Amino acid sequence: MNEDMTRTSQAKRPSKNRDKLLAAARRLFADRGYADTGTEDIVREAGVTRGALYHQFADKRDLFRALLEQMLPEIGQRLFEETMARIAHDRDDLQVGCQVLLGIYTDPEVRRLFLIEGPAVLGLADWKALQAPLSTLFLDHALQHLVDEGFIAADEMRPVNELLSGALQQAALGIASAENPQDARAGYALGLDRLIAGLMRRSPETAAAQPA
Repeated sequence: MNEDMTRTSQAKRPSKNRDKLLAAARRLFADRGYADTGTEDIVREAGVTRGALYHQFADKRDLFRALLEQMLPEIGQRLFEETMARIAHDRDDLQVGCQVLLGIYTDPEVRRLFLIEGPAVLGLADWKALQAPLSTLFLDHALQHLVDEGFIAADEMRPVNELLSGALQQAALGIASAENPQDARAGYALGLDRLIAGLMRRSPETAAAQPA
């Protein structure tokens, strides 16, 4: 593992070849899947040499992981923009953001690359670790609004964040494996709405701490 990490860190230099390889891999992996796409297919699609691929990436798995890393900011930006366009009040961030994220999970490219291929290629632990920063950032931001308005206490943020993160990850995996992703999304959306509705009821302790 350490050797792979070293090779990867040495290769992560911005270059036109790197961009071409990521774009080609994204098209091919989304169309054919990871297992049915060879490195020779990727370099041919990208119009570069095999040497260029191995200069940038340790192997096909490393290229795939870099592709998911590239997609995460795109997902985060889409989550932010669509949530901000729909909320009427800061306290709505959590409920609306979760609904937006589940909708993003049903996007065919996101579902194929990030939700189906991601855990299969990287392993569940690495896949969870990869997306953890985005999940934490979104949930911390949304939950802080609930703290500010007295719905939850500040020391509840971390455990609630972890519980909701686990729920969103399970929803992602459920949508990935469902025959009808839209039906699965609707079911998980309802479940998350009910969980969040519970958070939106002030406990006696937090209500007492609010200014009169």
